[in-house]
Amino acid sequence: MRKTHCVKVGNILIGGDAPVSVQTMIKVQTSHTEEVIKQIKKIQCAGGEIVRLAVLNKDDVFSLKKIKKRVSIPLVADIHYNYTLGIESIEAGVDKIRVNPSNIPESGMKKIIKKAIEKKIPVRLGLNSGSIKIKRTGLVASIIDSALDSIKLCEDMGFFDIVISLKTPYVDDTISAYRAVSERCDYPLHLGITEAGSGYYGFAKNAIGIGILLYEGIGNTIRVSLTDSPEIEVECACAILQALGLRRFQPEIISCPVCGRCQVPLDRIVSRFKKKIIAFSKKNPDMKNLKIAIMGCSVNGPGEAKQADIGIAGGKDRFALFVKGKITGTYPLKQIEKEFFSRIKEMTNG
Repeated sequence: MRKTHCVKVGNILIGGDAPVSVQTMIKVQTSHTEEVIKQIKKIQCAGGEIVRLAVLNKDDVFSLKKIKKRVSIPLVADIHYNYTLGIESIEAGVDKIRVNPSNIPESGMKKIIKKAIEKKIPVRLGLNSGSIKIKRTGLVASIIDSALDSIKLCEDMGFFDIVISLKTPYVDDTISAYRAVSERCDYPLHLGITEAGSGYYGFAKNAIGIGILLYEGIGNTIRVSLTDSPEIEVECACAILQALGLRRFQPEIISCPVCGRCQVPLDRIVSRFKKKIIAFSKKNPDMKNLKIAIMGCSVNGPGEAKQADIGIAGGKDRFALFVKGKITGTYPLKQIEKEFFSRIKEMTNG
């Protein structure tokens, strides 16, 4: 990973040698305290490590104080237009401020930075394509220039605990912007594709954009933006990090796509096994480092199952069970599930 300055957000480090962290945003009004806390609990259960909340008014600020006392996850106040809400949010005890330099005047930015210096918390300079002034040079150049101007403002005040984001809804533009800024500064970068949409296409845009940058060593914290629940965003972010080998959140499950060679109902088996594996791994952290193969035919099945820590390969109404590269037996469909999970418990002292 690209070496960067390190900032502390509550108990989470961003940048330096810290692992890439996972963020999301609350999807209800911050003043709805109980709903916010319910979402935070789901976020933490899914693996989220930092939560951002929109602050639109003084009611939201008042709610921040109550939420902060009842949760352990670091909180980030999201500030637009009204710089005084940023100052009040810092006083309320948030762990980081996200500001949009495009809609807060320089005088307001300076006051927020001054308060952040006083309370020793970081600030994210969150540039979004939808709110910057597009120059003749184009979108990417405009967002880069805006980011560099904002960085200079902070540096001129002797403030260096900053995180940068340069989000657009377009994968190519977002990648270009992050690449350029990563070459010009050593501040930690918050990655994301903003307004990516929903469903498979929204996830694909995030996975490609964030994934390419992370593969190049660019990025220190990520938020998958989707028109969906925050815990879904977190699960997708964790999947990206695990697919790249940057973090492990659950066992690595390998399964074949199924074709005419398969003589067992593998789709149903994988669905059932996966739910049990993930549920079991949440109670047993040792499981997250396991590589598990659930294969359906004799072509690639035995090889993949043999290479895994534990795996099964289907034949005609039967499965071969492999543990640490050795076949331990063959079992009918009705028996394989019991044998499989019995072996997992033995392997993880569960």
